[in-house]
Amino acid sequence: MKKTFYNILFLMLLLMQPSVAGAQKFFNLTADQVRTDSVLPLFASTMPLPANYADSVYTVSFAYPEFIDMPDSDISSYKKLVRTLPPAMPEITSYIVFDRKKPSLETSFCPVVYRDGRYRLLVSFMLKVEARPVSRQRRSALRDASTPASRYAEHSVLASGRWAKIRVPSTGVYQLSESLIRQAGFSDLSKVKVYGYGGNLKNETLSGSDLVEYDDLREVPLCDVDGRLLFYALGPVSWESNSSSRRTRNPYSDYGYYFITQNDEGTPARISQEDFLASFYPSSYYYHTLYEVDGYSWYQGGRNLFDSQQITSTSPYTVDLSGNPEATYGKLSVNVSAGSACRVQIEFNDSILGTLNISLAAYDEGNEASGTYTINNPQAQNKVKISVLSGGPARLDYVSMAWDKPFAAPDLTASFPVPQYVYNITNQDLHADGPADMVIIIPTSQKLKSEAERLKEFHETHDALRVRIVPADELFNEFSSGTPDASAYRNYLKMLYDRAATEADMPKYLLLFGDCVWDNRMLTSDCRNLNADDYLLCFESENSFNEVSCYIDDGYFCMLDDGEGENPLLRDKLDVAVGRFPVTTESDAKVMVDKVINYVTNANAGAWQNTMMFMGDDGNADIHMRDVNDVADLISSLHPGYNIKKVLWDAYKRETSSTGKSYPDASKAIKQQQAAGALIMDYAGHGRADQISHESVLRLSDFASFTNTNLPLWVTASCDIMPFDGMKSTIGETAVLNQKGGAVAFYGTTRTVYASHNKTMNTNFLTNVLTVTDGKPMTIGEAQRLAKNSVKTNGNMEVVNNLQYSLLGDPAMSLSLPTLTVVVDSINGVDVTTGTTVNVGAGSIMRVSGYVKDAPQFNGVLAASVHDSRELITCLWNNRNEDEAASSPFTYYDRPKVLFNGNDSIVGGRFEFSFAVPKDINYTDGTGLINLYALSNDRTLIGNGYCESFIVGGGDVAENDSVGPSIFCYLNSPSFVNGGNVNSTPYFVAEIMDKDGINSSGNGIGHDLQLVIDGEMARTYNLNDNFSYDFGSYTRGTTYYNIPELEEGEHTLQFRAWDVFNNMSSTQLRFKVVKGLTPSLFSVSCTNNPATTSTTFIISHDRAGSTVDVGIDVFDMSGRLLWTHEESGVTTGNAYTVDWDLTVDGGQRLGTGVYIYRVRMSSEGSSQTSKAKKLIIIGNK
Repeated sequence: MKKTFYNILFLMLLLMQPSVAGAQKFFNLTADQVRTDSVLPLFASTMPLPANYADSVYTVSFAYPEFIDMPDSDISSYKKLVRTLPPAMPEITSYIVFDRKKPSLETSFCPVVYRDGRYRLLVSFMLKVEARPVSRQRRSALRDASTPASRYAEHSVLASGRWAKIRVPSTGVYQLSESLIRQAGFSDLSKVKVYGYGGNLKNETLSGSDLVEYDDLREVPLCDVDGRLLFYALGPVSWESNSSSRRTRNPYSDYGYYFITQNDEGTPARISQEDFLASFYPSSYYYHTLYEVDGYSWYQGGRNLFDSQQITSTSPYTVDLSGNPEATYGKLSVNVSAGSACRVQIEFNDSILGTLNISLAAYDEGNEASGTYTINNPQAQNKVKISVLSGGPARLDYVSMAWDKPFAAPDLTASFPVPQYVYNITNQDLHADGPADMVIIIPTSQKLKSEAERLKEFHETHDALRVRIVPADELFNEFSSGTPDASAYRNYLKMLYDRAATEADMPKYLLLFGDCVWDNRMLTSDCRNLNADDYLLCFESENSFNEVSCYIDDGYFCMLDDGEGENPLLRDKLDVAVGRFPVTTESDAKVMVDKVINYVTNANAGAWQNTMMFMGDDGNADIHMRDVNDVADLISSLHPGYNIKKVLWDAYKRETSSTGKSYPDASKAIKQQQAAGALIMDYAGHGRADQISHESVLRLSDFASFTNTNLPLWVTASCDIMPFDGMKSTIGETAVLNQKGGAVAFYGTTRTVYASHNKTMNTNFLTNVLTVTDGKPMTIGEAQRLAKNSVKTNGNMEVVNNLQYSLLGDPAMSLSLPTLTVVVDSINGVDVTTGTTVNVGAGSIMRVSGYVKDAPQFNGVLAASVHDSRELITCLWNNRNEDEAASSPFTYYDRPKVLFNGNDSIVGGRFEFSFAVPKDINYTDGTGLINLYALSNDRTLIGNGYCESFIVGGGDVAENDSVGPSIFCYLNSPSFVNGGNVNSTPYFVAEIMDKDGINSSGNGIGHDLQLVIDGEMARTYNLNDNFSYDFGSYTRGTTYYNIPELEEGEHTLQFRAWDVFNNMSSTQLRFKVVKGLTPSLFSVSCTNNPATTSTTFIISHDRAGSTVDVGIDVFDMSGRLLWTHEESGVTTGNAYTVDWDLTVDGGQRLGTGVYIYRVRMSSEGSSQTSKAKKLIIIGNK
């Protein structure tokens, strides 16, 4: 997050009236709503329209306007933005917008006016909306117009026959040759037909006429000139008009593609020489000369590339430009770019034409400047010279000449180039596709198809979705003439959308099942070695320099109403939910599919799914902490059953070292929660692709090394966390591709965003993703769709960051949300359902009972988390002497003290649990909080709830105990012997028991579960958060800790524990660290044995929390090695898992039989230990 951006855009939602005609509403704007700062204020309103909206013309006007004088500071800001006086009345702009075919009227205006000789602000008014019927003739024309469903062919011409793809590098006349058709497997040139429309970039605004004109493939007529067959082909460059100075380049392809076929069905289309020439001459192509060589990018984003050759003060760039003998003059355009301030001189045939000044603004990685010059009497050969006068280096974008007259028409008797043969294609017919709920687009190579099919089958079975997998090249073939073009993806969805007669038949989800790069043509040095067939296309902005204005938008593919695509930021709405799997290999795809299936089937369901952690960065006058705290409090008020945890940087001690500033305790708290799992991990603050916050509270390496089996959804309202279209590793991609942990999905930003607008997106997304309707949680893709659409209609119009947010994950996946309510009906025998509160004193036993509402047959597990009263936390103001500091310490409310965390059973829908209240409580007589989570035994039912019907405080219970807890502790394994050998990162475990209860709250000073290594303060660790009670008990529990690396030799540890009456016990261990100590393998097994399609090896060992090297070998019964696998990793527990799809090294699947597998393990360079067992495989096909 670079800076705060004050963009005042306000939207008031008009209430739907019984009749649209005469709708009206009063508005009163506050000073904040009309303030001018970095941009102009904008008021906007939206009103739903009826289905027959097209029968009327809508007029919006003001009534009863009232004005106030504009403050001097705002006037000054306004004059910096606008050099002319504002109008006397705001100028209203109204337009019709659509959301899944549902129309609305949106109205906007700037409230700044100039009246009575001074700047004023419209602050109170009525908006009147009047609907006037259109003429009868117009209504008749609308009725007679073809329906959108009729725009598309019922079948593609590619559905039958033999077809080959050909391509051309530029626009012009081309000849079919015998050698070309023989390459394609055809034999009779007279029967060959050409289909397609080439490589011009298609209109990116959806137009009904364009959709009809470019649907599927049309036949191109051939001109027979003395037995030679000619056709006119379009390349990747086009011009808007004859006088255009700037070309339009297809950013997805350097070629235009066509198809050829040979059959006996009808005579190939022919055209006379006269008509052939008239069909394309004189088009704008013949008025232009262009020089352009792409191969460099100043910024890994945007669709424009530049010349690879640098232009410096000592190395000018010269372009040879052929003249046009037919022309008398031309308009020369030169576009030059630079990565720093630069002054460039332009010469034409040794005459200086002028200079171009390139300057960079905030967040620019480069910029460009262009000049247009009239050239009289050009020569047959001309030279354009570009020289750097100061600054630089510069790079050329392009040089073009727009001539006053076209080049001479081509002589059809001359020789013409032959198109290049690409390959033959198999028959396809996407135009015959019926409705689909979910579309999965895979790269052309189809390397990922098997994993896409696995996900398809899962959604069809589990969610009853109609899922269709479509390879990218098939989309190009039917929707962009075989030419790579992102519009092909969208136009296929548009066809399904237009054909849908009902809401149920509209496509709902788009999964882009493949990675992408900003350089779609793969011309830059970073990308030229990539295989385009292994990637999907991405929609990039025209801006290719600025970290804020540049964007990649997967949402482009999902704006499906006519007219959409022109204004994706302010007007166009998403009609389909979209997500992306940033994968290029089958193994990475398997990781993401496995994560989705395991998550949705609740393979690891548990109380961790009832926890949300909100993290806030310091700096920027505490805006990040304030915003994320507001969001956390909002979610807590809407969903009080969830356990909300806050980690705000400035609440922790900041440390400074030679490597910079850090918050080690904040890092530790987050990593502990990540290891335990959470429903959502939500962060607001500074960030970049490889770290979270300036203090590197989390690094990319952390996300790569996480080994959590309980996968959260990560949400980051932060800059540049996952620019997945670049070539560098990012936090977002690393989190979802981490095979051993990370995240199940990631919602975050691909570019730099403005801090002041992140809160709106964060709030909208979270409120949607936690919504349950008719017992069904909203999918994460739909939550994103509604969040993006609602920022345009929710009262704030904070759209500036809208295009920078993306979802890495399956859009059709929902979070594991509770659909049942858990109710506490009794505390200490007192009925609390009537509003009664119970006083609970320190040292007392608190007995809680309740039930799962509307589920009398519910049997399962209850997880309870009991919190002390709410506290006002005052932050430490660590940055008080820095520029970004706030004027005072930030304060917020939280419940940091946990009185009890435990589990018990639910039988017949009812539960009971008890615990001892520790002495270390707040003693403020405030309300406590119980968060409850219920999971059925078959993991199909989830419920949560809360209770605040008790007061924590009152008098202490008299102590009758002075003995501390009993402690049994060990390193790595219960078989550890005091004084024994361990590895350099041993795993500590303490089992604790006390008849009165164990104090794990950490609320009292010095009353922590504490581990001390070698008596050193620097090696003193708090284990409170790692403690868990045994099931159904408050007198027994376990805590653990993975000790950081220790030097070789003798060491000691001391562990302390306290009971609820603050009686302390301690125990000591001696141990010796031995480098290269061989680990112990306790057991090896497989999840599926016999296995049919896959299995998971489970390796039980004594190196929890340490890096282990694992090898697995599979042999047949004769001892022949069939498969071997090596990997390294870290486990949070004593089990390490390796997935195997039963495929051997040669790529074949093992057949039915009995095999031997051997597991090898080592650590820290030790010798290997191994165990072997049998594996049975049945019917693996």
